[in-house]
Amino acid sequence: MQDKKYRAVIFDLDGTLVDYNAAQKYAAAKAIKQLGKPVSPDLEQKVLELVSSDAVQDIEACRPGWMPADSAYMQNIFTDAGVNLPSELFLNNYFEAMSQHGKALPGVIDLLISLKKDHTIGLVSNGLGPVQRKRLLKAELMEYLDILVISCEVGYAKPDPAILQLAMRLADSTPETTLFVGDSIGSDMGAAEAAVVDFVFIQPDGDFSAPGPRVLELRETADLKSFLKYKHS
Repeated sequence: MQDKKYRAVIFDLDGTLVDYNAAQKYAAAKAIKQLGKPVSPDLEQKVLELVSSDAVQDIEACRPGWMPADSAYMQNIFTDAGVNLPSELFLNNYFEAMSQHGKALPGVIDLLISLKKDHTIGLVSNGLGPVQRKRLLKAELMEYLDILVISCEVGYAKPDPAILQLAMRLADSTPETTLFVGDSIGSDMGAAEAAVVDFVFIQPDGDFSAPGPRVLELRETADLKSFLKYKHS
């Protein structure tokens, strides 16, 4: 991979720059306490499966056509998961708790510092603007970003290539001069493929069996530093 051709390096947020699994567990536990129930492993697992479901992920990303949080359908799946609060209230509690958790993955800040001199650094995230912005601040990542595009603020969500295309316009880069880094097969890889942007696939478990185009496979985002050349003078 020849670094010289990349003007902009754009990152996904959750699972790529920050610890999404830890944030979900923290937020789920906080939201469960609002139910007046103990945070048992069984209930925690049900809630984690619930907030990772397509229906909730669509709400979190503001994807077009998402099912409203207060709909009968959403209430039914929440009730089935053992949540005895109105679904909209529970999600408000969950998202508020998510906004309180931001932890950069190991080596990420050092990587961004190394990139800062020679690249425009962007972030494209599916999520709620206030939630993602607070998490970026808590993770101490905001200062390294030149471009920030959040789905609920712009009306596009990955894998729609429009969200990456917007980021490229803001970064004054092209598909040929942009590198996108992410961990999601459907959202990140799908957006990169649709936008015809080189993609770095992050998979902490080392499972790279999913089909799809990429120029590099890494277990940790910080390892990207080893594959890029920097100018320090």
